[in-house]
Amino acid sequence: MNGDLIKAQDIFLGRVNQTCNKFGLNNIMAQVYALLYLCGKPLSLDDMVERLRISKGSASINIRALERYDVVRKVWVKGSRRDYYEAQVDIEKVVMDRIKSAIQTRLTEVDGMINLSTSALDIVDFSDEEEKEAVEIFRQRLDRLRKLHGKAKELFDLFDTSLLTTALVSETEETAK
Repeated sequence: MNGDLIKAQDIFLGRVNQTCNKFGLNNIMAQVYALLYLCGKPLSLDDMVERLRISKGSASINIRALERYDVVRKVWVKGSRRDYYEAQVDIEKVVMDRIKSAIQTRLTEVDGMINLSTSALDIVDFSDEEEKEAVEIFRQRLDRLRKLHGKAKELFDLFDTSLLTTALVSETEETAK
């Protein structure tokens, strides 16, 4: 492969790594996807290991996760017995699906936290007026969190209706012209 092309890819992969670290995302997984996305041709695990300088175990674990997320698929390459993989190239779909999944996960976690806390609060036995007041403050704050959670859920539902997705895809298509 051309040395200048490798250098350009390395710059991009380095930035992917930095961005993932800032968001607390798995940088190896992102680098594997980015490599497949940039290459435009199927790669084997050995190709990925060599290019990204990662262990074969790490490459294997991350490629399986990417397959589960439906952003990478296994393909057959004539004349080879190895497994090869290629990236889903609809980057807008990949990004939007990952954002929606992350938001849905967090909303579910917050809902569970609020419900569990409310249930625990419902069985508190007040021994004095001070505890009763503390419980009431706790309950009021949980109610505020529940309302905020409801607003966040409404915003997510709007996002999930594809209104924002359509706007982003349209903007991307305009930029590509």
